[in-house]
Amino acid sequence: RRITFELSDELHHRLKMLCYTEGISQGEVLRKCVKDYTEEHDAHLIKIIDERKRRKAFKILQDYVIYLSK
Repeated sequence: RRITFELSDELHHRLKMLCYTEGISQGEVLRKCVKDYTEEHDAHLIKIIDERKRRKAFKILQDYVIYLSK
């Protein structure tokens, strides 16, 4: 997936220079930032909750289809 966002010229310049001096890509830095942020805020729990909601919605739909077919 791709994400587009704005950075100030100063932040962009700092990121660009750091990446150049450390020999890593800007993408690597940004992926690590996103990974660290989502882990710090327990984003994996959001996925679990979302999957539970989907299963519950699917079960309700199944029950409704069974009800209609009677």
